[in-house]
Formats: sequence, structure tokens, C-alpha cells
Amino acid sequence: MLQSDMQCHLCRQNTAVEFLDLGQQPLANKYPTPEQFETEDFFPLAVLFCTNCKNVQLGTVVSRERMFQDYYYLSSVNAGLVRHFDAFAKKLSGAKFVVDVGSNDGILLKPLKALGVRALGVDPSVNVGKIANDAELETIVSFFDSKTAQKIVAEYGKPDTVVASSIFTHLEDPHVFIEATKELMTDDGAFIIEVEYIGNIIEGVQFERFYLDRIFYYSFTSLKNLFEMHGMYIADVEMIEPHGGSLRVTAHNKSHAATVSARVAEFVAQEEQTLTLPKLEEFKHTVDTYIAAFRDILTTYKKSGVRVAGYSAPARVSTICNYGKIGPELIEFIVDDSPLKQNRTSPGTHIPIVSKEYLNTHKADLLVVFAYEYFDDIKKKTGGAYRYIIPIPPREVD
Repeated sequence: MLQSDMQCHLCRQNTAVEFLDLGQQPLANKYPTPEQFETEDFFPLAVLFCTNCKNVQLGTVVSRERMFQDYYYLSSVNAGLVRHFDAFAKKLSGAKFVVDVGSNDGILLKPLKALGVRALGVDPSVNVGKIANDAELETIVSFFDSKTAQKIVAEYGKPDTVVASSIFTHLEDPHVFIEATKELMTDDGAFIIEVEYIGNIIEGVQFERFYLDRIFYYSFTSLKNLFEMHGMYIADVEMIEPHGGSLRVTAHNKSHAATVSARVAEFVAQEEQTLTLPKLEEFKHTVDTYIAAFRDILTTYKKSGVRVAGYSAPARVSTICNYGKIGPELIEFIVDDSPLKQNRTSPGTHIPIVSKEYLNTHKADLLVVFAYEYFDDIKKKTGGAYRYIIPIPPREVD
């Protein structure tokens, strides 16, 4: 455990401690072609914990413009996420006007539109925003800031609900984002975020969820402190399934009184026991054990003539394969349903990414299921015709 004395970018105290070093990593959502291999950049991926507010952050920040203006992640190719946002839209059906920040290809806008809820998306990715707009899911292609908030208010009015799903970890400055949100929404509005939860990452040893796209990995305690710094409070928190277990948090301006759920105090008390330096030291040891075991089992398959491929190429493929030094010599190719990733390669280790049709014509004995929380969907897509392995911790599953 290295005392780094780095500043926590949430509470702004010099109380950040390095607890995990994942070495040099590429940009996890940039899937290079062979022509791009020589210019692919790598950055140090160290993970820090704030002993003051229980925030987790990366030690290296890559510019958001470079990361997101050309992007290869499409939410709607994931059947599990489609179901999640269909259900979420029903919960929002009483809203008058919803602004979805980080709306991607319109995965929430589409069911809201079907329910007759007025909704607008904001997303910085030019290619992904075009997909949404071409589907008549109105999306402003822009990073979200005060200027964008003012544009929305002037042209559309103030929303009573602002949603940010799975983007809060990506923000370079969440303080600026929250202030822009307050400027955007009505005084009695609700700001709802869905955010990957560091508690589940630690408990489930999901180290593969650390990659350079995401700067922050929030505890509930750090979120509560963050909102309070901006004159807001969290009225409710609940655990949801996406991304290995996330939090859905509802925040209001302090000028608007709402009932505060008992879950708020329960989460804070729980984190006093579960998010500690000894727990993080144990986490680091387990990570190294698991990644070594995964490489060993792939090597054993190779020696015994078992042909191994992968299914799904989410960003976590980059962290697992680069930290484990796993390339096409151990995993021949990876199938992904997103056309934006096909005919490219995994970041850093350059495993070919192909369509499902390729799998139909190229024999594989075993599939590594990288998006393991969607295993049932993947097994159904592949007809249950293979042996399957979850990478972390490595184990064959039926």
C-alpha cells in the first residue's frame, strides 16, 4: 500500500491512497484496426482511495474529448440493458419532461417516447448521437455543461427530471456537472443517476471495471458528500443490476423537501465497515491471484488443443487481457454484436473482434463470456453449443 498524498477530486483533501496498480493500459473503448497499432497509446492505470470521503479515483486522467467524441459503445445491442431501460422508463412515466444526459443511442429515449413522455437526449459522441437522431430520438450532440444547459432551457424549457445513467464515473469534474444540472432543472425537480458501485466492485473482485474511460468509482458516502457540497441532498438510493451492480440515486435541491429513505443511513453505516484500507489490501491480493489463474487455465486449454474464443468485447476486456498479458495466442477471436466493434481488435492485445456469423463458420470449443452478467442471453444466442468460462474468477459454467 503506497501513501500517495494525492488530492481527492471530490472532497479536495490530500487523503488519496494508491491501493491497486494495473500497469500500462490502452484506451478501453478504442478498438484499433491493424493500421492503428503503431499509434495506440498506453497510460498508467493506478487506483486511489480517499480515506476521508471513501471516493475511489484513477491516478491518470485522459481528456474526455479524446475519449468520447468517437465512441464504439452502443447500449441497445445489449438485450439486458434494453430490458432495464424499458422498466426504468415506466418508473419515469409520470414526468413532464425528461433530459437524459449521456443518452447514447437512445436506449431510454425510445421507451419514453413510446410511453408519450417528452424526452431529450444529450450525448458527446458524434457517431452515436447520429444513430439516435436517425431513429428520430432527439439528441443534442454535445458535452453537457452550463452552455448546453442554457441552450436546452432556452429552446425546450426546464425539465422536471434529469437522468444520467452510467456516465457519472466518466466525468472529469462532477462539481461542474452538478452545477449545470441545477441550472437546467426545475427547483423541485429530481436528478436521478445510475452509477457503478465501488462496494460491489470490491466485494465481487471486479477489478476489470477499472479502465481509463472512468475516472471515479463512487461509494454512496462519497456521493452523499458530493451532493451536499452543492446544496443538494439524496432522498433515496437503491441497488440495480447493470454493470455488475450499480446504485440508482435520486437527489433534490435542499429547497425542495422530500421524504428521505431509510436506505440512505443504512448505506452510510454499511460502508463504514466494508470500505476500509485492510479490505482494499485484501482485494489487491485476490486480483493478482485471479488473473494468474485465468492465464494459467487458458494456457492449459491451449496445450490440450481446446480452441478458445470470446463472446462480447466490453471495455473490461482491455483491463483483463492487458493486465494478464492475454492475446490471440490464447483467445483466437472475440464475437461482439455491435457492428461498430466488428472487424477491429481488442485494445492493446489485438484479439480480432468478429460477428456471430464468423463463429458459425470457425470452430471453437469454449467461449470466454466477458459480459458475464448477460450469460443467459449469450448462451441463448449461441444455442448452448459450447463450453463456457467466466474469466474472473475463472470457472466453467453451464
